[in-house]
Amino acid sequence: MPDAWTLIFYRAPTQPSSARVTTWRRMHRLGAIYLGPSACALPARLATDEELSAIASSLRAAGGSLDAYSVERFEVGAEERLKVQYNAARDAEYEELIERAEALVQELEREGARDKFTFAEVEENEADLAKLQRWARRVRWRDLFGAARREAAEAAVRAAQERLDSFVRIATDRDSGPEENASAIEAQLGLDEGHVSGPSRDEKM
Repeated sequence: MPDAWTLIFYRAPTQPSSARVTTWRRMHRLGAIYLGPSACALPARLATDEELSAIASSLRAAGGSLDAYSVERFEVGAEERLKVQYNAARDAEYEELIERAEALVQELEREGARDKFTFAEVEENEADLAKLQRWARRVRWRDLFGAARREAAEAAVRAAQERLDSFVRIATDRDSGPEENASAIEAQLGLDEGHVSGPSRDEKM
């Protein structure tokens, strides 16, 4: 059975440009592909009434408009051409994911070569990886027709996770140092038994 599609035509005011930019961004986040200026096609499974109503309301508030049409039948070959274009858009996103994941691995390798296994580097790169993983989930949600680069993108994100895990293990070992007993720590801090006491009765309760 052919997939249902939604065709969307909208008009956004030239000024302020924020309405046009916001609509463009929201359409792409839904997975829409542009067929022409302010004309989009979107698989009906992703075109929720709530989301489209929100976009339409925002446009009307800025002085624009939006019309959506449900299409269930196409001329021979038309739907396949839409799917090819749709998959090309997803593959472009997957390629960007691959590039960003590889850049993260390269950053970790550079910092490792500089022996910069610090908590600051760990925190920064964990934030970058989390952002990458959120983006990957959004692209997978939009990927309804099995775009060709999905597997490669997922492998690249996994490789970035594995490289970061290795970096964190080294940073942890460097920061923690070899396991030391209490006496060694006390000696390092210049303490003796007369200055160190166990927990009080109240602390034990």
